[in-house]
Amino acid sequence: MRFSLRNFLVLPFLLLFLASAAVIGWVSYRSGQESLEQFQRQMAAEVGVRIAAHLDRFFSAATHVAQSNAEALRSGRLNPGRPDDLQRQFVGQIRHLPYLTFVSIGLADGQYVGATRLLDTNEVRVMTSLKAEGMTIDTYRVEDDNARGIRINRGPDFDARTRVWFTRAQEAGRASWYPVYKYKPYDSLGIGVSLPVSDAQGRAIGVVTGDVALVQIGRYLRAQSIGRSGVAFVAEPDGKLIATSQPEPVFRLEGENVVRLGIADYGDPRIRAAGEWLRTNDQPSGQRFLDVGSERVLLDVRHYRDNNGLNLLVGVLLPERDFAATFHANLKLVAWLTLGIAALGALFGVILSGWLARPLNEINRRAERIAGGEWVGDVECRSAIREYAQLQQSFNAMAAGLREAFSGLESRVSERTRALELANDELERIATLDGLTHIANRRRFDVILQQEWRRCLRERIPMSLLMLDVDDFKAYNDEYGHQAGDDVLIRIAAVCNAAMKRSTDTAARYGGEEFAVILAHTDAEGAMRVAEAIAQGVRDLGISHRRATAAPIVTVSIGVATMMPDVRESAEGLVGAADHALYAAKRAGRNRISRTPA
Repeated sequence: MRFSLRNFLVLPFLLLFLASAAVIGWVSYRSGQESLEQFQRQMAAEVGVRIAAHLDRFFSAATHVAQSNAEALRSGRLNPGRPDDLQRQFVGQIRHLPYLTFVSIGLADGQYVGATRLLDTNEVRVMTSLKAEGMTIDTYRVEDDNARGIRINRGPDFDARTRVWFTRAQEAGRASWYPVYKYKPYDSLGIGVSLPVSDAQGRAIGVVTGDVALVQIGRYLRAQSIGRSGVAFVAEPDGKLIATSQPEPVFRLEGENVVRLGIADYGDPRIRAAGEWLRTNDQPSGQRFLDVGSERVLLDVRHYRDNNGLNLLVGVLLPERDFAATFHANLKLVAWLTLGIAALGALFGVILSGWLARPLNEINRRAERIAGGEWVGDVECRSAIREYAQLQQSFNAMAAGLREAFSGLESRVSERTRALELANDELERIATLDGLTHIANRRRFDVILQQEWRRCLRERIPMSLLMLDVDDFKAYNDEYGHQAGDDVLIRIAAVCNAAMKRSTDTAARYGGEEFAVILAHTDAEGAMRVAEAIAQGVRDLGISHRRATAAPIVTVSIGVATMMPDVRESAEGLVGAADHALYAAKRAGRNRISRTPA
């Protein structure tokens, strides 16, 4: 069978450019798809971290106020026999901390004093059940001086000792969260922490509480930017919802009974699909893609835990379509450009087939090299035939178009890769730095401690650790306020940083008002010099502290421990030794340095 020269010329042109379109399309699709998925995973993780950080601030309001009141009762600064003082204290705390909904105390004899915030009006009220008033639960307005005003409601007899929050705290013997419940005055769920309190002689005073309304978590989630149409939820490990970013409530009322919705029972199909997946997996933390109807959705799940037994699931769901629009638009542009160039090349092959028999071999060879990924130079016209010169120009324009399209694709991929790298760097910074003091956080401290311990073990060199505690810090906060307390922590962190003379030295916020300093390749004497410099540096700040027990200014107690790393020991032993020395310094009167033997 014989074919015309026209067909022989047109067919190679057409096949060549269709193959180029396919290669470019496949490369563009694969690289774009990978970049899309990586960016989607990064954004979901960032949203999850942000929500977990907000939960920490939210729930810490309840635990902080409960611990603060317990300490005030133990020390005698707050008298349980003076209901008026208790009322003023609780009202002030409610007004100062916007996340708080209830603050209360149930005394050992069943009496009760509490303050609450109305969610719809933000009005603060006092609730009491006192023996002198017949042990009925009464509600009062609050005067401008935080004192109890006129009574607006009288309820039935109320014995605090019969309440879940009271019995739960007594059974636990420490701060603990009691189950989610519905507030009677309004349609909202709440959760609280309760803490048993005893006096200096060990006699039970009662139980203090701090409550927060979960509707505030929902308001925060709805205010977040979660892609274009993403959703988020917070739930208990058994699947019962705490809050979502959707307007649909997480519970319903059946008469007087509250029926809480589970993740798998929620109206939003994405949250419902996440619930079905979580129901069948014992360890849900991590990321995976779910098919929800016809769309693909990324699920990011992480645990939020605090030191008092609170355990919640934080879920973020991002639909793939939120990120795919730009990807598909770029892919379509490249495809149309490549196909257009292919069609143009085929047209010129048909028109000029009779005149280009001899030079077409050269053009075909160059086209094959381009298809193989080798960008060659322009075809030079060596013929006097005018039509060949036109074909040569068209071919060179086609090759330039392909180079431009491919170069543009590579540029877009590079830009997205750089954006992801910047996002990763920001997440790493957030994960390893303390948000208040901007020095290393506890997580970073643990990593560096293990690294330096292994290095000192290999090199057979001593390693030292300082543990610092701000003296009478709770009293400082009570006297000057938490904002002033935060400023003290920031300035002490700066003093610790200033004492670091080597790149291997690390200052970290260990927790609360406690700091730690890692001194690798440092013996006991060297560690003492650093400790003395820090202690003196803090004293030189001259921060007034009227309620301090060691000096009229802010001071620190420091524990110093030095070890020669050994395979039979661990870095945790060094932490324990430094912590022991710290408590020895505090027992000895504070504002001093104590060290363990090297």
